[in-house]
Amino acid sequence: MRFYSAALLTVVFQINSCRYSVQEKLSGPMAELSKIVITRDQVYDLSGYAGNGGGNPYNLFDENAFVDPRYEKNPDAFVPVTNCQPTIHPAIYFDGKKGNRIVVDFRIPYSVKEIYLYDHSLTADSCWIYSGGFKNWKTISSFTTASRPDAWGWKKIVLSGETQFLMVRFSSYETAITEMVVYGLPTKTIPAASNFSDHKSMTSLPLSQFLGVNYIMEKEAFRLKPFHYSRLYNFALDYDNDTSRNEKTVRFNMLHYGYYNKEKGKYTFDIDTLQHINQGNIWFSIRGVSRWMSDMGFTDKDRPLNRPLLNPEDPFSYSRHAAMMWNLSAFFGYQAVDTNWLSLSNEPRQSGRGSMHLYENGNEEDATWVGDKYCSPYEYFAQSTADWDGDEGRLGRRFGIHTADTSARLMMSGLISLDTNRVKVYRLLSENLRADKQFVWQGGIQYHYYSQRKGRGISPEADSLRSKLSMVADCSHRIAPGVKCFLGENGYDKAQTSWQATPLIPGYTVSQSQGIVLLRSINAVFFSGFDAYVLYWLRDGNPENDPRVFLTSGILRGLPDGTTWVYPGWYYISTLVNRLGNYRPDQVISEKGDLWIYKYRNTEHTDSVAYFIYKPTVEGSPNSPYRLAAGQINGNSVLKVDFADGLENGKEESTPVSGDGPLFSIGEKPSIIFYKEHPGG
Repeated sequence: MRFYSAALLTVVFQINSCRYSVQEKLSGPMAELSKIVITRDQVYDLSGYAGNGGGNPYNLFDENAFVDPRYEKNPDAFVPVTNCQPTIHPAIYFDGKKGNRIVVDFRIPYSVKEIYLYDHSLTADSCWIYSGGFKNWKTISSFTTASRPDAWGWKKIVLSGETQFLMVRFSSYETAITEMVVYGLPTKTIPAASNFSDHKSMTSLPLSQFLGVNYIMEKEAFRLKPFHYSRLYNFALDYDNDTSRNEKTVRFNMLHYGYYNKEKGKYTFDIDTLQHINQGNIWFSIRGVSRWMSDMGFTDKDRPLNRPLLNPEDPFSYSRHAAMMWNLSAFFGYQAVDTNWLSLSNEPRQSGRGSMHLYENGNEEDATWVGDKYCSPYEYFAQSTADWDGDEGRLGRRFGIHTADTSARLMMSGLISLDTNRVKVYRLLSENLRADKQFVWQGGIQYHYYSQRKGRGISPEADSLRSKLSMVADCSHRIAPGVKCFLGENGYDKAQTSWQATPLIPGYTVSQSQGIVLLRSINAVFFSGFDAYVLYWLRDGNPENDPRVFLTSGILRGLPDGTTWVYPGWYYISTLVNRLGNYRPDQVISEKGDLWIYKYRNTEHTDSVAYFIYKPTVEGSPNSPYRLAAGQINGNSVLKVDFADGLENGKEESTPVSGDGPLFSIGEKPSIIFYKEHPGG
């Protein structure tokens, strides 16, 4: 590690060898000391298991309120029971050199005097406690845990010195320290609670700038018209296809999606065509290793290091990858640089094409199913700070997307779940390992999520999708104010044997059912506080009964004869955008009872509103009546639009206003009701 403390990397085998601490049984009063209150928000796990590893790092402190081992006469009478270690595939979160590290941020420096820990282990393992900070960790205690029940109990560590941070490192997931209590005194005034809003408001973007779609490359560009965002899957070896192992001489290739037309004297790229369809945003999700690393047998699940065996927590280990990102940004970005600086194998060299400003440096780096190739938050941060701006320029002047184009933004690699704990660790690392303290993923915080239960896809309503995402949006807002929230993957398979199968609604085909629950999912996300919904997937290459997961999620299907089968979902989404593209979310009218109602408002003509209304079931239940009160309406008529197969604008019906107001028949397939709002209505 170039500038981080070696204390993170050195395995200490001495027991009680640290001159700063003494481990002993409880003894001796120091009445002026009190417990340091530690909340959940102050605890971080650098391994990133809190989201999907079945453990909670806060369990190391969660029973502090029930015990006071320093002052109680018989503290061993209370046995803490919660374990902070991961429990699901725990081995992937432990590195042989670093182990599992839990960090406590006291927010201000404290004079820490004593630490009490309850040892409930059945295996003798090495543990360490550090003070200081991320660039200067200092070992204050090292010890071996108990190996039998008669050695269980509270242990005491005496120390001196000021610190804002403590870090506990476990060498094995079999270690069972079930509680830790820290005693000390603040050396500064404890800051007042922030008045920052705990809640993220609903997005201010219109629907036309909210939707996106995942795909590889689409030859029928007009099929992308409903989608503002295009998320394209790529591999690093598509651009770093140089066989040289020397990162200083590598030349990159930008022609994965294009070619140079010698007759016309210009480059032609598919992404330029796509961008003109909807004036949207295209970004590459680039994961994996360079060509020469791939040729050595490494896969897209391995870390994109310059070469094997480098420290994956050191930004300098990713300088080759950061140089690739710089060249991508210089070539495709909006800010021209001196073409002599480009290191390209394709000629002629060109800069500032104005094609992209978003770049994603991975995809699901937190995947747990890849075993020991799992990427920790610390490792991904090290790669990202290099890819963003060359780790604040430490790598040099031609590293990182922002160094090449100041309008470029780094998109967070999509997380496999709604793991806000991992995002919290990203913020901690950004604040403490960068001089500017900037959260480097200014392009967006990205989550992937599928509504699913017990091996089946479920409706967004059965999953409480909107309220669930609202909490995630609020938490993300507190972690990184002003950074957009993306739902980067969400969708349903048509195949009913897939564990992500769309709920089959009686009276509708499977593809119609898919389209209906997609409409309801998009609406739920739009009203949640998220800023983008990116559909998974655009075009299938498989029949809709293919049982493999995520292979029948598309709203298009390419047929063997080269033609395209268009599923109802494409028409439904096209209708949604064509009709509500200039509308933003305004109000959740009702999410209870027989009908759920959401109010949209036109961004240009604010008296123009629309109700998105439907029955929240998937049981084939009969339509229900709904009357729009006449007092809400300014005008003589109301327009109802229903979603229909084969129609890009749906099927509309104008209803005159009379009596108590127009009456509508509403079913499980949503309808949109447009009207002019009565002043004050």
